Amino acid sequence: MWASIAERVHQAFVDHGDARDRVEELNAAVMARYARQADRRTDASKPGSPPEVFSHISAALLHGLPLAYPVTHQVEVVRPGTNRRFKSIHVRGNHIPSNHREITGAAEVTTLERTLIDVARSYHLDISVAMIDDALHRGRTTKDRILATLDQCLEKRNISRVRLAIDLADSRRESPAEAIAAVRFYQHGITGLEPQISFRAESLHRTIRVDFRHAQARLIIEIDGLGKLYLGSGVPRVELEAERRREQWLRDRGWQVIRISWKELFEEAKFEEIRRAIRRSAQPQTA
Repeated sequence: MWASIAERVHQAFVDHGDARDRVEELNAAVMARYARQADRRTDASKPGSPPEVFSHISAALLHGLPLAYPVTHQVEVVRPGTNRRFKSIHVRGNHIPSNHREITGAAEVTTLERTLIDVARSYHLDISVAMIDDALHRGRTTKDRILATLDQCLEKRNISRVRLAIDLADSRRESPAEAIAAVRFYQHGITGLEPQISFRAESLHRTIRVDFRHAQARLIIEIDGLGKLYLGSGVPRVELEAERRREQWLRDRGWQVIRISWKELFEEAKFEEIRRAIRRSAQPQTA
């Protein structure tokens, strides 16, 4: 890992004190193996090793996709005909056709579309939808291209899960936390929430953009993902005050605001509160 840092293929560690540290450790391990494999491919004097393709979460990290939370500590690679788990490496025996692989820095990696499919096939919707959202949001691929690649895959395991992840993905969402919230809305049967809606707040001399809006229920959902208060000015106190003024502006105009913390994304309570708010809005008003 430190060799990968010295060779500038990875940055020095930053201690966040939360799940991001485990993601960073995995990312460093992937980059270290990536650097070693690339070195072996370009140095004929070194002993050879079985050809392998970085895949799944490891390929996702190499493609710069976000990992919502840690789901593995192992580097994932594909070697045809081999299925083994080592302490730090998970070797899969899948067949990856040549058009689903690419060489970056002299090491082979599954293409972006194939990576998204493999992750969706093997991991929870929380993980895959966040990655597909990010790729769509940055204009790196389209749903049609992902579906076209899926049609070329020989493996049909969990294909309905893959298609569901693609269907739930939305290019307008901007963070893994928002993607997880959208997955939870689906799981709780909550519909009608539109992502990333803007309001012009003249009194605040700014445009307010909210994570989700339910127009009929006059309901705003805000997701407080990891590290959100350190964005913008970088000073949590300043960001909290800005959030307070922003939220009051919305309430003064008849919007109910429900905030969901990172921890609450994995609990039931907030989503039941959202369902109740939407149900109340659908009830006829009495004089």
